[in-house]
Amino acid sequence: MRPELKSALGFGMLSAVVFLFPAVFHAPIVSFLGLSSITPLLVTMSVAVVVMVMFYAYRCFKRYKDTEEDLEARYRLIFEKLPNAVWVLSLNDFSILTANELAIKKYGEVSENGSQKVFSSLFQYPEKVKLENMQEPHTIRNLIMIDKKYDARHVDLFSMPFIYDGEDSVMVLAVDHSEIHGSLKENMKLNESLKAQNQQLKDFSFVHSHHIRNHLANIMGILNLAGDQEQLNKEVLDMLKKSAHNLDTEIRKVNKILMEKNIENGESVKDGDPSKVIVFVDDDKVQHMINKRILLKINPKLNLVFFENPHEALSWLAENPADILLLDINMPEMEGWEFLSLMGQIGINIEVKMLTSSLDPEDIEKSKKFELVSGFLVKPLRKEVIDEFIND
Repeated sequence: MRPELKSALGFGMLSAVVFLFPAVFHAPIVSFLGLSSITPLLVTMSVAVVVMVMFYAYRCFKRYKDTEEDLEARYRLIFEKLPNAVWVLSLNDFSILTANELAIKKYGEVSENGSQKVFSSLFQYPEKVKLENMQEPHTIRNLIMIDKKYDARHVDLFSMPFIYDGEDSVMVLAVDHSEIHGSLKENMKLNESLKAQNQQLKDFSFVHSHHIRNHLANIMGILNLAGDQEQLNKEVLDMLKKSAHNLDTEIRKVNKILMEKNIENGESVKDGDPSKVIVFVDDDKVQHMINKRILLKINPKLNLVFFENPHEALSWLAENPADILLLDINMPEMEGWEFLSLMGQIGINIEVKMLTSSLDPEDIEKSKKFELVSGFLVKPLRKEVIDEFIND
């Protein structure tokens, strides 16, 4: 029987027992109970009705609450185990209220320094994330998010507004297609490599079939003309020398083609020395992503450590060795100069390059107070500058 029918039938039977039966047979009941009037019976009946209604209401509410909690637990489990990163945002300021396991694992906790993160801070280009459009079901494609390791993730966003804990919110799901994007880039790179190799084979085939064989045929022909002569005249010798020289030239061309092929395939790259440990302290995670990409492209063996929080960086440097520190001057929690002072107090001794958006003469003067500072680097970092301090 359906729950609503069962409840209606139960209340109907309760009404019949409590009201209908005594109303019809009140006289015999009063006489049987030895009551002087019907008033005590009505009072007793009313109390019984109140108690029974309260009990039945409690059971109904408890069953509803248990069902609601069970459904919430099931939905939460589905939310947590989704194979895509999902966030719940407040529609007031688009701060992150909660996130599922994958989102936290890839992109970090929802709060930082005691305050909720703003969702747009997870992107390389926050201006492309039109959060105001998420008040309705919305799709944004081809965005770049920055994960916890400061790698770029190519994603599409799908948003759906709903109510979360009584607050107007929006659920945002990110579909990560970085692997597909990477595969396409690899296929394009492979295609270009195959084109280059095909051209090299054509060049090699042409040199072999037209040049080398031509000079070799000349040499063989001259030898046949000489026949069995014991001594070759000067003219024949000159012809042989010229053909041999031409043949050597063509062979060198072939070797050059083969060497170019080896270089393209990376065979000429030698293993370098063990990598340096380079520490970055900068509140801008986009700069971290850019610097990581540039440095690892120059030397994949570099050990890069990134910090957005200067306090965490100080704790790490106090316990771990490093070769060089790249320190941002202007950070909201702590200026680079204060960071350098704390380094001195803790006893951290490491070469420091100051990171700045524009070189200020006052900053140069301040740097003279700190022996650890060996120079300034203007953001964004350039390959020439990176080569210089990496190879020092």
